[in-house]
Amino acid sequence: MAAGLSAEALTEKDKADIKTAALIGVDYLAVSFPRCGEDLNYARRLARDAGCDAKIVAKVERAEAVCSQDAMDDIILASDVVMVARGDLVWKLAIRNWSAFRKR
Repeated sequence: MAAGLSAEALTEKDKADIKTAALIGVDYLAVSFPRCGEDLNYARRLARDAGCDAKIVAKVERAEAVCSQDAMDDIILASDVVMVARGDLVWKLAIRNWSAFRKR
Protein backbone atom coordinates (compact mmCIF):
# COMPACT_ATOMS: atom_id res chain seq x y z
CA MET A 1 0.00 0.00 0.00
CA ALA A 2 1.17 3.51 -0.71
CA ALA A 3 2.05 5.82 2.14
CA GLY A 4 -0.92 7.78 3.45
CA LEU A 5 -1.40 11.46 4.05
CA SER A 6 -1.06 12.75 7.58
CA ALA A 7 -3.15 15.91 7.13
CA GLU A 8 -6.59 16.13 8.68
CA ALA A 9 -9.51 15.84 6.27
CA LEU A 10 -10.85 19.27 7.29
CA THR A 11 -8.56 22.28 7.48
CA GLU A 12 -9.39 25.48 9.35
CA LYS A 13 -10.31 27.02 5.99
CA ASP A 14 -12.65 24.09 5.27
CA LYS A 15 -14.37 24.68 8.61
CA ALA A 16 -14.81 28.38 7.79
CA ASP A 17 -16.08 27.45 4.32
CA ILE A 18 -18.74 25.20 5.88
CA LYS A 19 -20.07 28.21 7.80
CA THR A 20 -20.13 30.23 4.57
CA ALA A 21 -21.87 27.36 2.78
CA ALA A 22 -24.55 27.38 5.48
CA LEU A 23 -25.08 31.11 4.99
CA ILE A 24 -25.62 30.78 1.25
CA GLY A 25 -27.70 27.59 1.51
CA VAL A 26 -25.70 25.08 -0.51
CA ASP A 27 -27.21 21.69 -1.33
CA TYR A 28 -23.95 19.68 -1.24
CA LEU A 29 -20.68 19.84 0.71
CA ALA A 30 -17.68 17.90 -0.61
CA VAL A 31 -15.07 16.57 1.79
CA SER A 32 -11.74 15.89 0.08
CA PHE A 33 -9.32 13.26 1.34
CA PRO A 34 -11.53 11.57 3.97
CA ARG A 35 -9.69 8.83 5.86
CA CYS A 36 -12.77 7.29 7.40
CA GLY A 37 -16.45 7.85 8.01
CA GLU A 38 -15.75 9.96 11.08
CA ASP A 39 -14.20 12.66 8.86
CA LEU A 40 -17.54 12.88 7.04
CA ASN A 41 -19.59 12.72 10.23
CA TYR A 42 -17.50 15.59 11.61
CA ALA A 43 -18.19 17.69 8.51
CA ARG A 44 -21.90 16.88 8.80
CA ARG A 45 -21.93 17.92 12.49
CA LEU A 46 -20.18 21.21 11.66
CA ALA A 47 -22.67 21.85 8.88
CA ARG A 48 -25.68 21.06 11.09
CA ASP A 49 -24.30 23.27 13.87
CA ALA A 50 -24.07 26.09 11.31
CA GLY A 51 -27.66 25.49 10.19
CA CYS A 52 -26.79 23.70 6.96
CA ASP A 53 -28.67 20.58 5.87
CA ALA A 54 -26.49 19.91 2.81
CA LYS A 55 -25.77 16.41 1.52
CA ILE A 56 -22.21 15.24 2.20
CA VAL A 57 -20.03 14.19 -0.74
CA ALA A 58 -16.96 12.05 -0.01
CA LYS A 59 -14.18 12.80 -2.50
CA VAL A 60 -12.05 9.69 -2.02
CA GLU A 61 -8.40 10.44 -2.79
CA ARG A 62 -6.41 8.65 -0.06
CA ALA A 63 -4.81 5.29 -0.73
CA GLU A 64 -5.52 4.13 2.81
CA ALA A 65 -9.25 4.68 2.24
CA VAL A 66 -9.50 2.45 -0.83
CA CYS A 67 -7.03 -0.19 0.35
CA SER A 68 -9.11 -0.96 3.42
CA GLN A 69 -12.53 -2.51 2.89
CA ASP A 70 -13.57 -1.38 6.38
CA ALA A 71 -12.51 2.23 5.75
CA MET A 72 -14.25 2.32 2.38
CA ASP A 73 -17.44 0.81 3.83
CA ASP A 74 -17.31 3.37 6.64
CA ILE A 75 -16.93 6.23 4.13
CA ILE A 76 -19.81 4.94 2.00
CA LEU A 77 -22.13 4.65 5.00
CA ALA A 78 -21.24 8.11 6.35
CA SER A 79 -21.72 9.98 3.07
CA ASP A 80 -24.65 10.77 0.82
CA VAL A 81 -22.55 10.70 -2.37
CA VAL A 82 -19.16 9.09 -3.09
CA MET A 83 -16.79 10.43 -5.74
CA VAL A 84 -13.55 8.52 -6.37
CA ALA A 85 -10.73 10.72 -7.68
CA ARG A 86 -9.13 8.12 -9.92
CA GLY A 87 -6.40 10.40 -11.25
CA ASP A 88 -4.95 11.00 -7.80
CA LEU A 89 -5.28 7.38 -6.76
CA VAL A 90 -3.70 5.85 -9.85
CA TRP A 91 -0.49 7.66 -8.97
CA LYS A 92 -0.63 6.49 -5.35
CA LEU A 93 -1.58 2.86 -5.94
CA ALA A 94 -0.06 0.13 -8.02
CA ILE A 95 -2.20 -0.53 -11.10
CA ARG A 96 -2.94 -4.08 -9.91
CA ASN A 97 -4.39 -2.67 -6.69
CA TRP A 98 -6.50 -0.15 -8.62
CA SER A 99 -7.91 -2.90 -10.84
CA ALA A 100 -8.84 -4.97 -7.80
CA PHE A 101 -10.51 -1.95 -6.20
CA ARG A 102 -12.57 -1.26 -9.32
CA LYS A 103 -13.87 -4.84 -9.29
CA ARG A 104 -15.17 -4.40 -5.72
